[in-house]
Amino acid sequence: MEKRVKRSSTLHGLLLGYLLHTGLACAAAAVLWFGAILAVIETGFVLPAYSGSDAALRAMEILPEMSAEHFDASALPELCRWVVLDTAVAPGGDAAPENVLATNMDSRSLELALGLDTPPLYTQFYRDVPLIDGTLCRLQYDFALPYADPALRSVLPDFQSCMTVILFLLLAGVVFTMTRRTARRLRTTAGQLAEACRLLAGGDLAAPMPGPTRVREFDEALQTMDRLRGELAQSLKTQWAMEQQRAERMAALTHDLKTPLAIVQGNAELLAEEELSAGQRPLVEAILRGAGRAGQYLAALRDVCTPQPAPAASEEFPLRPFCEKLAATGEALCTPRGVRFAWEDHLPGACTLQARQQDLARGVENLLANAARFAPRDGLVTLACREEGGQILFTVEDDGPGFPQEVLRGCGRTFATGDAARSDGHQGLGLYGARTVAEAHGGRLTLENTGHGARATLAVQAACTGHA
Repeated sequence: MEKRVKRSSTLHGLLLGYLLHTGLACAAAAVLWFGAILAVIETGFVLPAYSGSDAALRAMEILPEMSAEHFDASALPELCRWVVLDTAVAPGGDAAPENVLATNMDSRSLELALGLDTPPLYTQFYRDVPLIDGTLCRLQYDFALPYADPALRSVLPDFQSCMTVILFLLLAGVVFTMTRRTARRLRTTAGQLAEACRLLAGGDLAAPMPGPTRVREFDEALQTMDRLRGELAQSLKTQWAMEQQRAERMAALTHDLKTPLAIVQGNAELLAEEELSAGQRPLVEAILRGAGRAGQYLAALRDVCTPQPAPAASEEFPLRPFCEKLAATGEALCTPRGVRFAWEDHLPGACTLQARQQDLARGVENLLANAARFAPRDGLVTLACREEGGQILFTVEDDGPGFPQEVLRGCGRTFATGDAARSDGHQGLGLYGARTVAEAHGGRLTLENTGHGARATLAVQAACTGHA
């Protein structure tokens, strides 16, 4: 059986649908409310709205036979509200409180009957009936729903007002429910767009895009993001292919240069073994030095062009023993050069670290080797380990000449070296390796001059996870 595909709507249609559904729901709620009123009337709990008018008509048949002195209120219907006025009041005219001879009204109803106030919400109706002695009886009634039980009329709030409040609350509940339903749909749709943006921002170009939202404008946005993701993936694939091709060509070039360089170096070494004049030997030695440095350049190029192995898996290991091994390596690098070494332990107790141990060790050792190389004889190289801001910081400091400006600007870029580095065959790959390790762990490499030396800090986003 073929699966039905739900049709998508526009934002305009969605909002119109919200208004239409809300209106229909409010109308249905009003119908139910009115049906509830009819049901209550059927049960006899309240009387119909015309009950007050009927009571006034029955009273008008009885009142002409009464006088103010012999006024029998018990003969009138229960729903009758009346006031007896003296002869100074004309039928239908306003009256003062001193004109009142007798009444069963409360103060509020009496003010309305005398014309001293105007009802704010609904209209009161009146019938003036002359009595046999010339006085006037004014009947007051309205079209409302009174309680059938007289005791309830004096205890409970007005039934019509209560039902009006219930209707208002019912309509407010319907609007709130429909608004929340529509808002939930829009929130779900916005969440799908946010998820698509997170996929693009995170570089996850292989994960499937969120499903359709059934809102045409949002679906078009998702389709645009999907096309952008495809184009970005294709662009990265093309760029990666070009990088691989360039690396292969450079690797082939370095391999091809090895043969002529070996010929030059070999012939220069043969010449150096011959008896040469005082003017020729410096030239041969210059050739040998140049060939040696060219060999170092080729080795560096070969290292850069060689495909990097897959990164080692992250593992959990004790942090302090790891730093102690780094300190032992630093001591071994500094001692042969006549450089003093110090390790500063600022770690927060015995804790473990979740990281790629081998890569992290290689990155810090590159910084130690760099510091030992440029520290002066009898100088000092310091390794400090500490936790700060959710990161583990490995700081290597020396009292050498500091980093050249080219190195500070490059900050670990490949072949970013100063003249002093190039003079001893160093190609700047140590700082590049440290920077790569830091970025692979969500951190960064920071280089700075302290005024009395250089400081390199390798920060990794890997806080202590627990205590050993």
